[in-house]
Amino acid sequence: MKKLLIFLFIIVELALCLYISTYIVYNSIFNYRCETHESVAYKMEDFDNLERTRYEFDTKNGDTLVGYLYSNKSNEEKGLVVFAHGLGGGGQVGYIDIFDYLSSNGYYVFAYDATGNDESEGKAIGGLPQGIIDLDYAINFTKTINEVKDLPLMLMGYSWGGFSVSNVLNYHNEVKAVVAIAGWNESENLIEYYSSDYVGPFGKLLLPFVDVHEYFKYGKYCQASAMKSFENTDAKIMIVHSEDDETVPIKYGYDTYYGKLSEEENIIFKHYDNRGHTRIFRDENGILDIQLFEEIITLYNSCL
Repeated sequence: MKKLLIFLFIIVELALCLYISTYIVYNSIFNYRCETHESVAYKMEDFDNLERTRYEFDTKNGDTLVGYLYSNKSNEEKGLVVFAHGLGGGGQVGYIDIFDYLSSNGYYVFAYDATGNDESEGKAIGGLPQGIIDLDYAINFTKTINEVKDLPLMLMGYSWGGFSVSNVLNYHNEVKAVVAIAGWNESENLIEYYSSDYVGPFGKLLLPFVDVHEYFKYGKYCQASAMKSFENTDAKIMIVHSEDDETVPIKYGYDTYYGKLSEEENIIFKHYDNRGHTRIFRDENGILDIQLFEEIITLYNSCL
């Protein structure tokens, strides 16, 4: 009996040590704010026909987020695209050229700064599921805006945003189409990848404790996966990724989905060889890849 108690004590102590290690590693990855660098921040005055209206809305933890509804002065918009930005470089203003293109082709765009980014509140990003939460609340908020509340709803996201738009489908079956650019399947994929920088192969031992930590912090939102949502939606999906992406390895997103879903009629796979992560939707001069965005507009138009 004494040996059993000692054994159980050792197991509990080991589990506690692993959980504490998980907490430290997790916070070391996500405990920071993001501000858009001026060099990549587009300015509204650079886009003649683009206009926007500022909104504020609350997310789950009570932080106030800032979003803008973008539209084109010359067009009558026929649908709404809610856009989710990437992680690490700040919020929405690095993507205004995308909003200009979408609005010039007949779509309102609602884009927001996620928790801990640019104009929005939050001492830190906190963790990957926060992106799903903020997007969920952003979608719900758009249903209070008279101009767009009754329009067909599309989503687009890049990197963290690609992860978020893919996962939020688990909670929004009204979405007509999703474009996920350089995203990934579930939270633990990126935790495993980046924790290796801190603790090497030991990072895999932390994954069950990551699940526990995220469950207590985020509840249902950490139980989502893009694969689950793709398997249970009639929405049209476009998944875009590059083989040489070292920020979000393609095996965590595109390859995972392609292995099971390549024959699905509602899913389009766009594979590139050498666009990395930051150039995935732009050319070598930083200009939008018009061919890609023409295909995106075609996808959206097919849902109207």
